[in-house]
This record gives sequence, C-alpha cells and structure tokens, in this order.
Amino acid sequence: MRSTILLAVLLCSVVAAAVTQPKFFARRDYGAPALPEGSILEVQVADVNGDGIPDVIVIPSLVIGTLLGKGDGTFRPGPSSNTGWVSSGVVFNVPADLNGDGIIDLVITGGGNGGLGICFGNGDGSFQAAVNLSIADGIYNAVVGDFNGDGIPDILASGGKGLWLLTGKGGGLFNPGVLTPLANIYGTVLAADLNGDGNLDAAVGTYSGFAVVFGDGNGTFTAPVFYTGSGAPLSIAVGDLNGDGYPDLVLSGAAIYLNNGTGRFSGPIQVPLCCEAVAVGDLNGDGIPDLVSSSGEVALGLGHAKFAPPVQYPVESTNGVSVVLAGLSKKGALDIVAGELLAVSVLLNKGKGKFIDGEWTSVPGSGNCGAAADFNGDGIPDLAVPTTQGITILFGTGNASAPFTAGPSFALSGVACPITGDLNGDGIPDLLVGANSLGGVGAYLGNGDGTFQLASVVPVAPANNIVLGYFNNDGHLGLATSSNQLALGNGDGTFQAPVIFAPKAPPLGFDWIAAGDVNNDGWTDIVATSSGPDVYVLTNNQKGGFTQTMFKTNPGTDSVMLADLNGDGNLDVVVEASDWGASVYLGNGQGFFRASQTNIPYPSQDHLPPQIGDVNGDGIPDILLPADGSIGIALGKGNGTFRTPFAVGAGPGLGQVFMQNLHGQAASAGLPDLVAPDSSGGVTVLINRTK
Repeated sequence: MRSTILLAVLLCSVVAAAVTQPKFFARRDYGAPALPEGSILEVQVADVNGDGIPDVIVIPSLVIGTLLGKGDGTFRPGPSSNTGWVSSGVVFNVPADLNGDGIIDLVITGGGNGGLGICFGNGDGSFQAAVNLSIADGIYNAVVGDFNGDGIPDILASGGKGLWLLTGKGGGLFNPGVLTPLANIYGTVLAADLNGDGNLDAAVGTYSGFAVVFGDGNGTFTAPVFYTGSGAPLSIAVGDLNGDGYPDLVLSGAAIYLNNGTGRFSGPIQVPLCCEAVAVGDLNGDGIPDLVSSSGEVALGLGHAKFAPPVQYPVESTNGVSVVLAGLSKKGALDIVAGELLAVSVLLNKGKGKFIDGEWTSVPGSGNCGAAADFNGDGIPDLAVPTTQGITILFGTGNASAPFTAGPSFALSGVACPITGDLNGDGIPDLLVGANSLGGVGAYLGNGDGTFQLASVVPVAPANNIVLGYFNNDGHLGLATSSNQLALGNGDGTFQAPVIFAPKAPPLGFDWIAAGDVNNDGWTDIVATSSGPDVYVLTNNQKGGFTQTMFKTNPGTDSVMLADLNGDGNLDVVVEASDWGASVYLGNGQGFFRASQTNIPYPSQDHLPPQIGDVNGDGIPDILLPADGSIGIALGKGNGTFRTPFAVGAGPGLGQVFMQNLHGQAASAGLPDLVAPDSSGGVTVLINRTK
C-alpha cells in the first residue's frame, strides 16, 4: 500500500526563460534512460571517445552503455552497443587498447557463451560486436597485461578448469589459450607484481579464499599457493595498506591480507566494510590508502593497515557489484563510481575524503513520507515525519550543513503518513494523521510552537492517500480519501460524518486521488486512479455530490497529481503508471484532458508518486520522479512537455519528495532544496546550488 501523501495543487506562472540546469548538493545517478534497461553488472572508467575526459562504461545486460564525461564530474548519455552475446552474465575487465590504434577496447566474458570475447572500440564511445576467442571452458573473469614481456597486451582469464593465458600477437590478435590448471576457482582475478621480480603475477578468487600464481615473465606460472578463511570473494583489490612498500590484497567484505615482500600473505585482517566489491585509493590526500565498497561505505586509512570506522554514503541500492575510484574532474581528487542494481551512482569528492551525497538527519524508525509546513512560526519550513513510535517534528534551521534539528514528538501506533492544512482557520498549520491506535484519522491542531493537540478522530477506512479541499465552499477544509470517503470540515478541527463521494467507483476502489478545481467554477473537484487505464474525473455539482467522467491512459496507472503545467490557468494532470513512467494530460478548463506527453521515464523501476514544482528558478513547473534511491528531474519546457530526466541520488528508502527552502536563501530566488524522508531511518536534504 502506498504511503499517505498530501497532494499540493500548484498554480505556477510560466515565463519564457533559457533552460537552467539545476545543481544539487547530491550524488548523481545514471540509469535509464541514460543507460540501457537492465541490472548493472560492471562499471569501468576510461576515455572512450578520445577527448581526454574520463567516461564511464557499463554493461547492464547484453549492451555496452557509455556515459560521456563533461569534465566536471557529470556525464551525458553516450552511444550504446550490442555485444552480440546471448549471455546475461556478461562482465568485463579494465579497458585497454588491444590492437594498438589508440582507442579503448573491451574484453568481455559470459557464462552463457562459456567463453571470452573482444569488443573493439570505434573511438566515439561505441564498440563493435564481440569477436569470440574460443575457449573450451566456462570463463568467469579476465584481466589484461603483458605476461610474457614482449610489449603486447595479453589476456588472462579465469575459468572452471583454471587460468587461461592468451598471449597477444599484435593488431588485436591472440594465440590460443594455454591452461594453468587450478581447482575451486570462484571467479574474480587480479594481475599485479606481487613478489617484486618485475613480472606480472595473478591472484584469483576461490570458494574458500584466494590463490596466488607467480609469473615467470615468459607466459608461464608457478604452482598456486592457496589462502583460506575469508570465504568466496567477488572482488580483489590491491594496494600498500601498511606502508611497507609491498602490494597487499583486499577481498570483498574487506578482508585484508598483508604481503611480506615475497608474495606471501598473512591474514585476514577484517575491516567492517560490507558488500560485493571493494576498491583501494587515497581519497583524502594524506598518502594513506583508503577503502571503498560498492555499497557506498568509505573507510579512511589510518596507516599500518588500520582504518577509521566506515562512513556510509547511500547509493542507488545496496546490491552493487562494482566500484571504481577515478579523478573525474580537474580537481584531481579521487571520486567514486559505483555500479548498483539499476543505476551507476557517482559521488564527487568535495575534499578531505568527504563526498557529495546530500545532508542526512537521523530519525530512528522513520517512514518515507511526511508533511511540510512552518509549524513553529519562525519563517523556516519544518517537517512532520511518521515513525514507529508516532509523529516526530523536525524544525528547519536555515543552515545548509545541518538543515533540521529534532523537535517534539507525539505517540501513536500504526501511524500512516500525515498531511497538513489549517483546519480551524487560526493561521497555524495543523496535521491529519491516520493511525491504528486512533481507529481513523486524527485531527491535530497546531499550537504554533511545533506541538499539537488532538481535536477529533474521523472514522474513515484506511486509504492510500488523503487530500484536503473546500468541497462545499463554506471556507472550511474537508478531507477526501482514496477509500472513496469524504468528510466535510466544521472549521474547528472536527468533521461531519464521512460519506461516499463517488457512487460509481470501481469495485476495488481508488488507488490515488487528487483535489483541485479542474473546470474553473470555483468548486473543488477530485481526480482519481484505480490501477487500470481509466482516470476518473469527479466534478463538483455544487449540491453535495460529484459528476463522474473518465479518460484513458496507460494500464497500471497508480497515482495522479494536478498542476498548471503550461501557464494557461487550467489544471493539468500528471499520472504515474508502474510499467510506463509518468504521462501528462493538459486540461481545457472544463474538466476534460488531452494527452501532451506520455511515458516520461523514471530513473529506475520501483515508481513512487511524482511531485511537481519549479526546481531551477525559471518559473516553469518541473516533475520530480522518485524511484529506488534516485530522484529523476524532468525540466519543464513551459508548454506542458518536459525534457529527458536526469537523476540525483537520495537515501535508499526514499518515498515522498518535498521542495523546501532550508538553507537561508531568499524565497524570491525560487530555488528549493529537495527533502526526502527515508524509511532507512532519516531524512535526506539535497541542497540546491543552482546559480
């Protein structure tokens, strides 16, 4: 069931203005539509189009996707290339120029194909279909390096039978693979000079740890040395972690093995860093290697293989499989590129090993929604957040580095999401809160200092959402629910008995409702959805009832929002469908709507209700599309159509997104911050830095 969310009806004046790209103090997430649909399997960083700026390469399924760097740590969509391989288990290694033409190529492996392939680069960010290097084995992973000292790149691949070395002949051609038998291989392989003899060696994951083979410099390897006790690693990284000048190893899950200088290792030393992939690099410029996991955890090195407690920077999901450290801008500091479940999360280094990912306020047991208003009368927006204990008020501070401070709470059990409005006409915002312990929706009147008192309980059925409106034009706010109930307000925080407002509602009721005057007669109407393709328009008949019409949109429609999107003074509709994205229908001011733009894509698959507001200060409404830890931003053109969304990152459990001025800028600037309550235990604030 969707969380209860207040629908704010926005009437925005539209002015002609140049497109202003908003900038938020937040990580950036790149999924669909910038990349092909599918689960992210691997990311790497390299200059694939020859402009001297690092780019990102990713394979979400069978297609190589690219994000072309702009030089400031942000990216634009690049070409996508079909590998021609049928495997869904494709991964690729560090990019390299395999044929000597100065263009980055890729080595790919695939369980379904059971082999190894090369995708040669075209120099513009696109790649050719894979050339299959036939090997009679199921290949897991591969690395590129010069293993026989002839100056030509070779390929070392791990497979079910052991390690396969394909020595290069030049021009992108390779000799048949030669097998070094090695049992119990799990997959990942790393190449480095581990014993200081100038020859490349290899470390490969096993089901119980890892094995090391030493290269002789002529393309052959010594017998493997096995190390057990750390489980099956999904990644292995290398770096001098104790300052003795010898390369040490870090396995996923942050199990550290120290090198004694001869390529023999002791360990493991465990660091509390989770998840599937780990990377090593100096993030804060102190000359000491630090650790980063694919889940966004950063453990700064203290020297001598000791690390500070990890700091969590929420990324798109906790299911990441790869992480790369690279300098993405001219600042020179290492940034984080993490391959997550449905997007690539990019966290830019703001110095001293701290990364741009919004400001986090801890709220234990928080839900992913809330109600926003100035509850204590200081002129700064506040936030009411549901928790497992009831409702917690967060007071806005006006300080960008700490935008909220804890305020009062009141206890409830089984609490739903609150909405806010002035229920008794005293100019102080009040709250409506559904809760199991109340047996309905409680009307809490604000005292003006952030505290509240219960005035009444409205006995309505549980609902996905509740909206407020002047449904009988008596100047008192009433409430309507997606469970098809309407309770008129008495103007003192009490309500009349609920009644059915839609006698011809669908059998399973409504999924979502929105309230506003869609036919410009001065009376509040209702627009509703019910999972099918039908959108219900219920115009107020000014006699205590509603007249029902319908229009069709995509199947699976979930939520609906109202706003004037093209500046003609009429309310328009944005509907969200779980399998289709967001679609815009323009109103004619008489209660009828026509399609303007359909299927605006969300950043990933788990859609949540869209929000509408001007985020870049151009006076044109934009659409926010929250999903799976990311917020898609589709900038409005002013005519009821929207530009291709880009995504900024929030917490992993975001739901509703508010637009609030929390860092002291003048309200006239029209540059709201983004506030995202998060079910993982807090609230993320993305500070608006648009110039």
